[in-house]
Amino acid sequence: MRLANKTALITGGSKGIGRAIAQRFLAEGANVIIFDIEKPQYKIEFYQVDISKEEQIENAFRQIKKLDILVNNAGVYFQAPIEKTAKEQLDKIVDVNLKGTYLMCKHAIPLIVKSKGNIVNISSGLGIVPEPESPAYCSTKAAIIMLTKCMAQEYASKGVRVNAVLPGPIDTPLLRGAFHPQKELDEYAKLNPMKRIGKPEEVANVAVFLASDEASYVTGGLYSVDGGESASSLYSK
Repeated sequence: MRLANKTALITGGSKGIGRAIAQRFLAEGANVIIFDIEKPQYKIEFYQVDISKEEQIENAFRQIKKLDILVNNAGVYFQAPIEKTAKEQLDKIVDVNLKGTYLMCKHAIPLIVKSKGNIVNISSGLGIVPEPESPAYCSTKAAIIMLTKCMAQEYASKGVRVNAVLPGPIDTPLLRGAFHPQKELDEYAKLNPMKRIGKPEEVANVAVFLASDEASYVTGGLYSVDGGESASSLYSK
């Protein structure tokens, strides 16, 4: 098992991509810890943490003595043009997607350095390809990409690796919440080069590789899991 004797912390692990990563890590022998605002509907070590609140992160980390892998998966999404984006909406998406990821790295890194472990940040294909309907979301996910690169450079000499996974359209409650009715999602799937929506398990497959020793010479990398969506253009349809 590729993650035997490793301790992994996953944010937003109660459902969707986070749950799939947690289940895959468990199958690979890891001891898994979940930070989320919702309690998982499966048996796992769990801390109720809102990652936008540094005090909650600090309190939870006081109870964690060993950490080999951090997966920053928690995130929120909304669609609104810039001129119609409320300050409260912008604050929330920045606080969770960017600030939450940043704060998790801040408090995890002493343990990660000690174990010579690694960090996997879940960004998005929308961090490199714009979606005009969601400029705030795209901006936060692009910021996570640069955070990944900065940390990869800063901590490489200490034996720590930092990489990012960039999911495209993945069948999660977050995606389905953006499409009503089902027909809209079906039409959207047809635009993907592979003509389908991805599965959370397909993101987990990449995450487990990056977290394992198989990726021992991999850091600062960006790994798209989007059916080729971010590599396509109007001319390749």
